Amino acid sequence: MKKQVEQRNLQKFACDSNYTRGRIYPDEGLQFNRTEYQRDRDRILHSESFRRLKQKTQVFVNQNSDHFRTRLTHTLEVAQLARSISRYLHLNDDLSEAIALAHDLGHPPYGHAGEDALAGIMEGSGGFDHNEQSIRIVTNLENNYFKFRGLNLTFETLEGIMKHNGPYLKVSKIPFSIRILNKHHDFKLNKYPSAEAQVANICDDIAYVSHDLNDGLNSGLIQIEDLKNLPIINTLIKKHDNEILRNNKKILTHQITKNLINILVNNLVKTSSKILKMHKFKNSAEIQNFNDLVIKMENEMYKNLLLIKKFLLEKIYKNKQILNELKGVNYKIKNMFNFLHENPNQLPISWQFSEDISILELGKSKRKRVVCDYISGMTDTYFNLKIKEFNLE
Repeated sequence: MKKQVEQRNLQKFACDSNYTRGRIYPDEGLQFNRTEYQRDRDRILHSESFRRLKQKTQVFVNQNSDHFRTRLTHTLEVAQLARSISRYLHLNDDLSEAIALAHDLGHPPYGHAGEDALAGIMEGSGGFDHNEQSIRIVTNLENNYFKFRGLNLTFETLEGIMKHNGPYLKVSKIPFSIRILNKHHDFKLNKYPSAEAQVANICDDIAYVSHDLNDGLNSGLIQIEDLKNLPIINTLIKKHDNEILRNNKKILTHQITKNLINILVNNLVKTSSKILKMHKFKNSAEIQNFNDLVIKMENEMYKNLLLIKKFLLEKIYKNKQILNELKGVNYKIKNMFNFLHENPNQLPISWQFSEDISILELGKSKRKRVVCDYISGMTDTYFNLKIKEFNLE
């Protein structure tokens, strides 16, 4: 019965959970005809870290509008794209969805501003990287089970989270936590990830480019006129010239976003289908040992995507208004970090012990990591409450 559920017209090169490498710890039997990757997805969805994404900044600070993307809505948009594309290509959509849902769990409060602050603080003590933090969360920090820490996800899902941005070609670039896991379980970090993980990665790009553009237009930070020299989008604007004159800005913004996603996804699916058909991969391992991505757009289309990314960097991510809203984040995170590091008794009781050892008995580097883990898990809202509570403004 189990194999009948999983083998639903999957390609030979798709990951089949009937042949999973398994999990770090022995686990209970499956129920309700779920597959192993469906169990991964469900554990991620039910985790506290996932729920906290709803109050973490994507780009625009969410208190300014209920309609701007948060880290949660971005994650759901990535997962929806990943599932749809994987299903069309007859890949394992459950695995792609699980990787997509977990890929941003490690983001701290206030997005990249928060990440930059923690990275600076942790320099020389293991650093901070949201991708590594996602792995720390699913392998250790989530604590809901009697038999193990973390979510005990399958090796395929863990590998997908680790490598959804691609292989680690330099050993020096491998984050510490991932290096330790790899030492015991060999994730072949210098190889490409599964096709399912590659889908999750490119869907992240498609989602944030199109939706950050949408938020930028709706915020008034950029105008339709600013987009007229951008590839792909210039054609979409010409297509809706009449609507511009009628001043239907909100609908026009939605249509530009929707059509941009359609164009990028169609190109991605057609190009990837050709690659997969041409090379006739017999299994997932052959994809991982291949010397290039198998899920990708045509070169010209990807160049166009990079030009839109560059535009967003200059006009939105580096915009003075955005930077002004986030300018106090670095200062506040440093204050919060120093306060908790010097006063660990102000941490919740559950955070004052690491593997039954008091935080007061830990060395400086390990104590810093505990404080970093705690702060990085905060939502924007909770962070602000604690800043006021500790009088750190």
